[in-house]
This record gives sequence, C-alpha cells and structure tokens, in this order.
Amino acid sequence: MNKKLVATLVMSTMLATAFTMNAGAANDMKISKDEKQKVHNVVGKLGKVEGATAEERAIKGLEKVKGEFGFAKAQGNFKVKKTKSDEMGITHTKMDRVIDGIRVVGNEFIVHEQAGDLQGVTGNFDQVTPNATKAALVSGDATAKAIAHTGHQGELLQDATSELVYLPQGDTAVLAYEVKVQHAGEKPGNWTIYVDATNGNIVDSINQIEFVAGTGVGVLGDTKTVQTTLSGSTYYLEDRSKAMTGYIRTRDYRNGTSTAYDMTDADNVWNSSTQRAGVDAHVYAGMTYDWYKNNVNRNSINNAGMTINSYVHYGTNYNNAYWNGSSMTYGDGDGKLMISLSGALDVVAHELTHGVTSYESNLTYRNQSGALNESWSDAIGAVIDSNDWTMGEDVYTPGTAGDAFRSLQDPTLYGDPAHMNQYINTTEDNGGVHSNSGIPNKAFYNFATAIGNRTVAGKIWHKANADYMTSSTNFSGARAATLQATSALYGSTSTYYTALQNAWSAVGVY
Repeated sequence: MNKKLVATLVMSTMLATAFTMNAGAANDMKISKDEKQKVHNVVGKLGKVEGATAEERAIKGLEKVKGEFGFAKAQGNFKVKKTKSDEMGITHTKMDRVIDGIRVVGNEFIVHEQAGDLQGVTGNFDQVTPNATKAALVSGDATAKAIAHTGHQGELLQDATSELVYLPQGDTAVLAYEVKVQHAGEKPGNWTIYVDATNGNIVDSINQIEFVAGTGVGVLGDTKTVQTTLSGSTYYLEDRSKAMTGYIRTRDYRNGTSTAYDMTDADNVWNSSTQRAGVDAHVYAGMTYDWYKNNVNRNSINNAGMTINSYVHYGTNYNNAYWNGSSMTYGDGDGKLMISLSGALDVVAHELTHGVTSYESNLTYRNQSGALNESWSDAIGAVIDSNDWTMGEDVYTPGTAGDAFRSLQDPTLYGDPAHMNQYINTTEDNGGVHSNSGIPNKAFYNFATAIGNRTVAGKIWHKANADYMTSSTNFSGARAATLQATSALYGSTSTYYTALQNAWSAVGVY
C-alpha cells in the first residue's frame, strides 16, 4: 500500500449541499447537491408509487424525480439491477441507466420505498450524447486489446469478461467494451478497461488492486485456534464451520506468483515458520466473516455464502496485500518496510471489505469514489480491530515502534488530509485514493468517538454501502448516504443522526 502521496495542489473549495423545495411535489422534498451543484440525492415523503413488482414501483419513483435529476422520462431508460428489502421493510431497488438498452457507466440509481411510499432516490445522471449506436469491433478483439494494455503475458486468474457499455466522457457517451482482466505476476492486476467499440482505442483503464498491509498470530508468535478440515490423514487450512454455502480457504504461493498450493499439516499443529502467515490470513478472515454475520447479518463477501479465498507468501519481499476481484493475496514484506502482511487483523478486514464493496456500491476506484472505497475498508478494519485508530501498525516498519501507514484519528500524521481544505488534487494513485481517504476516515473517527460505539458506526457505514451508495458516490453523497442509513436504522431525530451531521461538517463535507 502506498503510505502517502506528495500533494500537487491543495483544493480549498468546500463541499456544499443545497436543499431546495419542489412546489410540484411533496412539500418536504430535500435535494442534495455536490460542490458542482449536481444532484445526487432526493429524499422526503415523495408520494405513492404503485406496481406489482419492485421494478415497476422503482420506475414510477424515478418518474417523480426526473426533473430534479434532469432526465426526460424513466420508462425505457432504466433497467433493474437488483432489489432487496431490509430489516425495516424498506425496499431498495438498484437501477442502471441505459441508452438503447446499453448500460451507461456510473449512471446508477437506487429507489427507496416502503409499501409503496417513496422515501428517496439516490443516483447520478450525466447529460451525454452517444457517439455511436453500433460497434465496429467484436468483443473478442476488444478483449485482446485490453489484455495487451495490461502488459501481462501468460495465463489469467480467470477468463476476461467484456460488456458493451456507454462510457461518459465529458458530454459524450462513448460506445465501448468494458473488459475485466485479473492476473497475477510481479505486478498483479484487477483491471477494468474501456475499449472504444468504434476504433479499438483504449478510452480509460483502472487497475483496482488495493494495496494494504497486515500481520497475525503466527507472524507475531501468538497462539490461536485454527479451524481446519481433515481429509484422510491430512489436515487442510479450510474452515467449514461457518453457516455459509462455501467455506474459508487459505493457500500458499510459496513465494511464486502463479501457482497456489494447499496448506496442509499432519498433526493439526500449525507452528512452522512457513505456516504462520497462512494461520493469520485464515483466522482473521474467519473473524471478519463473523463480524459481518453477527452484526449486519451478511453471509460472506457476496452475501450469498461464497467461498473466501486467501493466498499467502506471494512473490519475494512483496510489500503489499490486495483484493484482486475474487480473493485476498498477501506478501511477506521485505522485513524492513513490512513484515508478513496477513498478520494484521485490520488489514485482512480491510481487504475483505473491498470485496464487500465490489458486491454492493462497487465504488469506482478513482478520485473521491475511490477514496471512499479505501476509507470504507479502513473504517471496518478499525471496527473489527478496535485496539487503536491506526492501520497496519502491527506489520509496518517493524524497526519503528508505534508506526503505521494511516491514522483515522489524525490522518495528517502520515501526510494525508483531514479536511476538504487540504484535499489533494493529483493524477497519481488513481487520483489520490489512499491519501484523500483521510477525509472520510476522519469523519468516521469523529462519529464513532462521538457516539462511543464503533460497532454502531460500522453498521451504519455498511448499510450506506449496501443500500444508499452507487459506484459514482462522492464525499457529499457519502454524507447523505450515511445519514439516510442512520435514519433508517435509528431515526432522524436520534443523537446518532446529529452526531453524524457534525462529524461530516467538521471535515468540510456538506
């Protein structure tokens, strides 16, 4: 993980949210806008929506706020992505905007309604004009161009996928193939690449490998219980004790980057030096699963019981850990900057939460949405590993006591901004996703300490991620989303709601 970035420009403009009244709708409609005066949230008693299905009601809900978001009509321009009802009976229907049936990237909406009462709409609508209606390039050629763009040669972790989409670029919607490429190697990749469907040019690309650090039981010499599976006379590092369809499995790259091996033991005493990183990754993945299951009733990363795969001993002296889109991978560190990264509970929780985010809001790993992606993982990491407010302190710079790579309590300790007037504008690190995460990190710290309960704060952050945030949510949108989540869980008149408003305001996010 990058510890910090050098600031290239400090942005002093503070986020602002405008609340306006719509005379033609319910009289308590509140409209939230970001610093560019773009609408991202409409809430209030917005009227009744009828329909036999959640999708029908969602379309009618979108129709009620079309003027606020700036689109002409909902029917035919949106399609359902998924829908669910939460523990309060509120239905959250996620919708993708489409042009001629083709998805528009980053233009997602969530319609919130309860028994036909429309409570709010979250989303982003870009005013764009398509550059083409038909692809001149076939999917296979686009995939080949995308793989070539990564520079990786050899096998992929899984087959690349492609989807024809419209990618907003300024006021143009570029017809492009969205290609997903995952690979290991010296420079591992979890790529989303957009290939222009008219000429084969690379329009945009994002490598969403998340860099973080950690340590654990075996690594630090402590002893813990390990859940394993006996097959024949051999024990495997597989935990099948959880109430999930899949299981928790930890495997070993043996300091390579392409072939993984089962971690086994003859007497179920996992005490050799080569097993310690695996023990940490395994136990901490189980602890993170348990937190999600016990506190927010989430069943694994995808909330459907998927197997949680972890891989240790990646490469040689590798100072990173990452979520690659389907599993967690941990290096051993070089012994100076880091030691074995699977050893830290907050790091494992951070990485697994990247997986949760990919199945929920799927925050785009760039600029403010990318900083939120990092921050949400830090926040849950600090909830599950509640001994301090730093990240990676157990494995970072072993020769320096008390050091870490980030602090939620005081992000400036490690060169990260703690307020919007310190925001770093940069093209490095996908727009400063690690550094600028300090701002929402500080907001989370402010809130959790104000209410004196990290678990409650974590529940709210998870609900916001699952039900009120989209891939394009920015800092202002995150404030609105967490407030909606708080209102849903604890009420808008609760002390939690007021504390959260103050927490965001204190870092200049409105």
